[in-house]
Amino acid sequence: MGDGALAEFCAGSALFLFNGVDIVCGVVLTVYGLYLGTNHYAPEWLYAPILVVGGVMVVTATMSWCGASHRSCSMMLSLSSYLLFLLAIMELVLAIVIFTQGSAINKFLRDHQEELKLTDDELRRFEDSKFLPAYLLIGLFVMEVMRFCCSSEFIRARERRKYHYRSLRTLRDLDDNLITVKKEHEISSKYAALKDKYRNKYQAPELTTTAPTPSETSTLHV
Repeated sequence: MGDGALAEFCAGSALFLFNGVDIVCGVVLTVYGLYLGTNHYAPEWLYAPILVVGGVMVVTATMSWCGASHRSCSMMLSLSSYLLFLLAIMELVLAIVIFTQGSAINKFLRDHQEELKLTDDELRRFEDSKFLPAYLLIGLFVMEVMRFCCSSEFIRARERRKYHYRSLRTLRDLDDNLITVKKEHEISSKYAALKDKYRNKYQAPELTTTAPTPSETSTLHV
């Protein structure tokens, strides 16, 4: 396995792993957002972005998987890499919002405790775990950066391998053309040599006349 193929294999394996983690985490965030939204355990400004981030994670990971698995879908891999920027920014911003709005989340839970039918223990657990999604989003932000690096390296390795393959195919075509020209030249040379051989063999000998010498002339006169 060459260096290009090895780099493509390593980057592709890491990308495959990160895509799997992203899909699982995206599904978890989507379900968690739906849980918060349907039960009204969080304000709309909190659970709606969680739903969006979870959905985008699933979409980008699926696109990256398809692009990495099939060369005909390489455009999807490039598009998912660009979407990673948007996804990483969304995760970081949402994590910061959760960290900075802890008091607002606690106030929302206390104001709606009776409506949500939460006991004091359940309310305390919700308040204590309100930052868990933020920690998860920070971890996902770091992973998205690593995933982007793997995706970029995988794309570069695939392009290098494609370029080497095209160069090798071009060289093979040139070799085939040279061999063809060489054979044609050899055939032409053999044909010319054979033609000269038979021309010399079957050509009629030329008749040459010589003038009589002086001695022969004097003999004839006598």
